[in-house]
Amino acid sequence: MTISKNIFLILDTETADFSGSVYDVGYTIATKKGDILAERTALVKEIFTDADKMMGAFYAKKLFSHYAPMLQNGEIALTLWAQIIEQMNADIADFGVTTICAYNASFDFRVMKNTHEMLGFSGRVLSAPLKTLDLWRLACETKLSQKAYRQIAEREGWISEAGNLRSGAEYAYRFCSGDHGFIEDHTALSDARIETAIMAECFRMKKRIPYNEIGGQPWRIIQSA
Repeated sequence: MTISKNIFLILDTETADFSGSVYDVGYTIATKKGDILAERTALVKEIFTDADKMMGAFYAKKLFSHYAPMLQNGEIALTLWAQIIEQMNADIADFGVTTICAYNASFDFRVMKNTHEMLGFSGRVLSAPLKTLDLWRLACETKLSQKAYRQIAEREGWISEAGNLRSGAEYAYRFCSGDHGFIEDHTALSDARIETAIMAECFRMKKRIPYNEIGGQPWRIIQSA
């Protein structure tokens, strides 16, 4: 469907707890320039309809402020986990995806695997082997390592309680877009879209791409930049 050399699936998840229980899956399929070829979003029916799990979710208030209107307007649907995974694997094959990405990829990959197993499925989530790319590491090694980022972060107060420059997707997007008041939505597809834009800005710098380097503490990269 495309002649681009590399096609990326940019994944984001929202979870009811830190170990797994993914209730919102969203992703874009895009070129490295940020051109979006397709996007998907779904609420995991098995998790989202579990009241005990959902009321304990960190962003539980979004059940009413975000997800209820989205469901009512047909912007998202309750979908069985097996169907979500089937669609994702079909998209990977149809669009020739070469790389799966996420911002803090170790978290998203882990909770997808844990949810898969928790819901009684065996085997791998993805049927095809793909390169991986942690967009958090990519951002820290490129855009957020610039002196301009440190200057803006210090001026705007993007500093953690420990005194470190913040490096989450919200702050990376603020810097990349120039919208210093941007607030992350924390719904999966919305976040996947901004992470796609971050990825494209990082690629424009034409620096080394840390493929298959998952884990560690990427934020440490920018503290001495």
